[in-house]
Amino acid sequence: MNPSPHTPGHARKVPWGAFWRLVLIQAQNSFNEKGAQFLLIPLGVWLYGTQGDLEYPLGAIIVLPFILFSPFVGWLSDRFCKARIIQSMALLQICVLAGMYWSLRTHNLDGAILWFCVFAVQATIFSPSKKGIVKDIVGTSRMGFASGIVEMASILSLLIGQIGVFVWFRYLLEPSTDTVWHHWLGEGFFQWFDAWLKPSGLNDGWYAASFPCLVFLLMAVPVAISSFYLPRYAPEGFRPFSWSLFYEHFHQLGKLWKNRNLRVSEMGIGYFWFFGGTIMLMTIQMAKEISGGSDDFSSVGAVLMAWMSGGTVLGGILASLICRRHIRMNVSVAGGALMALSCVALSTVSMTSTVFYALLMAAGISAALFLVPLNAFFQDRADNDKRGDMIAAGNLVDCVLGLMAVGFQYAMMLVIPPSWQFVVMGILSLGMAWVIFRFSRVAPGAR
Repeated sequence: MNPSPHTPGHARKVPWGAFWRLVLIQAQNSFNEKGAQFLLIPLGVWLYGTQGDLEYPLGAIIVLPFILFSPFVGWLSDRFCKARIIQSMALLQICVLAGMYWSLRTHNLDGAILWFCVFAVQATIFSPSKKGIVKDIVGTSRMGFASGIVEMASILSLLIGQIGVFVWFRYLLEPSTDTVWHHWLGEGFFQWFDAWLKPSGLNDGWYAASFPCLVFLLMAVPVAISSFYLPRYAPEGFRPFSWSLFYEHFHQLGKLWKNRNLRVSEMGIGYFWFFGGTIMLMTIQMAKEISGGSDDFSSVGAVLMAWMSGGTVLGGILASLICRRHIRMNVSVAGGALMALSCVALSTVSMTSTVFYALLMAAGISAALFLVPLNAFFQDRADNDKRGDMIAAGNLVDCVLGLMAVGFQYAMMLVIPPSWQFVVMGILSLGMAWVIFRFSRVAPGAR
């Protein structure tokens, strides 16, 4: 095993090949996780129409393991080799996708949801290790750039997963026979494929969900193999296992709360995920209202998410470039203020207008500008021997706020239209921007 590059007196060239391999591995895991979730949402709408509200229980499922097992997975990341944990989770992902594919293939929705629960546990164990190993690979001086790339690659993969699956699901419900793929591969190829995988004919939601899941499974295999080429670094935590790891959440949060740098930066990071989860559920609500719960739901939802996602990716790239040499907290302050302005502006225009789409993109750009410096600051200020534990505590906060976002948006959906929901999010964003602004004025090393 290698010693960590941030060990005092240790200087060596950054292994960028290993870093980009890590980016690929974690991006593919994020893509498949979100893709699996967003296969089940349109399947629920296809099965139950506008009453198909699977987005709410699935949104809760994806965050509950982070809340329940946060101290334990943080301990795992500090106590054992992070590369080995990443490799184990890459293999588990293959098993999960195989089980989920078979459940969808046999029209077993409960089974597919159960396998998705296992996927959520896999993501919980994977997260502290894939975040914690970044500093081991690149060191402190490149953390602003590297953290931004890792986070934006993950977010981009999440967004491509949910948008791409929506588009793909809609296409597979009523596939065209005049695409570039038909011209390249020929009708015979698609006839053979349909005969094997699609016995029910057109407008089969089960096929529209199971076939992409099979593709995700095949994609996971080479990425799992590549995980075995990650460098291994000696763990820096030596705490023995104890059963209290399964119920010491408040102790873990207490350690984070005592460190002002970690506490305030995590408040901002957690708000980003609260904001993102709420806006995502709002786009699903808007897609249902625009489409009336018809087969067009997936395509309408994909368009709305694409504008928001494109902005998030652009903002992440911009923030990473700005922070490539130093962590700049003033970028987060500007991002928070722009989030507030974008949300208020979104409340004033039609959901189907071009201006609305442009403002969704602006909201995505500003949210990414808000996140990247905060995330880099948090990872850099955590002690080396407790970084996995602090990242897991941060994940716990993120997921509690993500779970709150599910209930918060559901409550807003019952009482106010999307336009007023944007007003509420604008007010909350302005408040958080003010908190980060005050923190940036006094935090040591913050700019």
